[in-house]
Amino acid sequence: MLHNYNILICDDSPLVHRTMTRYLSAIDNVVLHYALNGKEGLECLRHHNIDLLFLDLTMPVMDGYTLLESLPVNEYGTEVVVLSADVQKQAKARCKALGVERFMSKPFESCDLFENLNRLGITSPLQQKVTSPREESSYIEVFREVANVALGRGAAVISDHLGEFITMPLPVVATTEASSLAMTLNELRDNENAIAISQRFVGGGIYGEALVRLHGKDIAVFGERLGFSQVDEHTNEVVIDIANLMVSSFLGALTEHMNIPFSVRQPIVLEEYMHWNDNTKSAATVYSTIEYGYRAESLDLDCDVLFLMDSSSTPVIKKIMETLH
Repeated sequence: MLHNYNILICDDSPLVHRTMTRYLSAIDNVVLHYALNGKEGLECLRHHNIDLLFLDLTMPVMDGYTLLESLPVNEYGTEVVVLSADVQKQAKARCKALGVERFMSKPFESCDLFENLNRLGITSPLQQKVTSPREESSYIEVFREVANVALGRGAAVISDHLGEFITMPLPVVATTEASSLAMTLNELRDNENAIAISQRFVGGGIYGEALVRLHGKDIAVFGERLGFSQVDEHTNEVVIDIANLMVSSFLGALTEHMNIPFSVRQPIVLEEYMHWNDNTKSAATVYSTIEYGYRAESLDLDCDVLFLMDSSSTPVIKKIMETLH
């Protein structure tokens, strides 16, 4: 009689749940459990003897680090494999400090999954061929996961430059009407405590603009650590350089994942360039948007980024997401 293995997938992405299920459901002696955040994951661990936990790090309600800090919840020996888009060296070091040695980066390779299964003695027919049908996912779901992976790559680039841990954001991927964006732009423009930068980009039929808002007393310190210096006190060289790094690191990772090279224009302070607030845009025009924020733990600095892609880009994005699913 085969021993049943309980596997818990703790991740806030329904797409990850479906992908992992597609790989694991064909194994006869595996029982799958699911959690959308660390709090749900802990509850599952309390009520079930989980043999293997695949754990995301960046989740709402309770993140993966907090879950790891709360272990053990019982005497059962649960194996933990971190499955995350956060590929910073500091992220892996933190996981090691919390007792986790196994790390799978998103998007993961099937061989990495098989290796972790085999360590528990779980043999998989999927090593021959995946035959289970795929469930349909909306392009927004896929795009959100792509953005999440790109953010992880971008955070690693910034962390390497900065020399410290960057708090990974949860990307908000959505569609937004021009009327709502106008309100956001007005808020940015009227906020005296923040500096906003605009940078246009294009690639593979996708046209858009990135808005970067910096707020906090350590902007100059952040710039110095990144190797940027201020030449003229009356200009915003450091701010523009920081914004350029935030945008280029994300787009560079997006290029790697989507196989589309992006080119960017020189960043401009938003007060000097209000392209997205002109009157030629219909209030009903819909944009695809990606919104996120990076935080450096030891510095007083908030960096919020909003990527806007115009309506003509949406069919291109949909087509690319269909090929990636």
